Amino acid sequence: MPSFNVVQEAYRIIKNCGLVVGITDTLYGIFADPYRDECVEKVYLAKKRGKKPIPILASSTKAVLGLIDETYNKGILEKFLNAIWPGPVTVVLKTVPNILSNMISWERNTIGFRVPAAPLPRKLAELNGGFITGTSANISGQIPAREINEAIRQLGDGIDLYIDSGTAPIGTGSTVVELINDNLKIIREGPVPYTVIRKIYSYYVEHV
Repeated sequence: MPSFNVVQEAYRIIKNCGLVVGITDTLYGIFADPYRDECVEKVYLAKKRGKKPIPILASSTKAVLGLIDETYNKGILEKFLNAIWPGPVTVVLKTVPNILSNMISWERNTIGFRVPAAPLPRKLAELNGGFITGTSANISGQIPAREINEAIRQLGDGIDLYIDSGTAPIGTGSTVVELINDNLKIIREGPVPYTVIRKIYSYYVEHV
């Protein structure tokens, strides 16, 4: 975990609509304020990214539950999410109209959430009202950065602060699953096998 002063400086930049690159448990990510369109637009410009939804890093399961659609069984969902988070699994959930920018999902009613195991993004999300952006620190279509120098080489002056925390532990993107209308499906395989996630979800469906 970076020093208190570094964390506070990163938070100050995020609140002022700037971009911070820091480590997560999977790769280096771009951390930004997800509530304002002008801040989210900077992420798209830095990555040279088209209208593709941006994943969100959350401080806690509780923060995520406050944004999801009322059709979910929140008892089952809470236990399921607490079983896989913090960790390298992004869960795409149906949301209600909320405080996050429409540019996060381009007016789709779903958002991909994750509570990371890395303390830096979780703390920044906590300071920032529960959420920050969590997209990988690279130009869209290029190899995601596992080292800070890779992020600097690709993103250059488009980032306000780079925080070097060594090599990202996992080195690949998170597993991505979608859970809509009680239907769990795999979007992208990753560090946690879909078969494991499926078993965890099925257990809570049967036992809650």
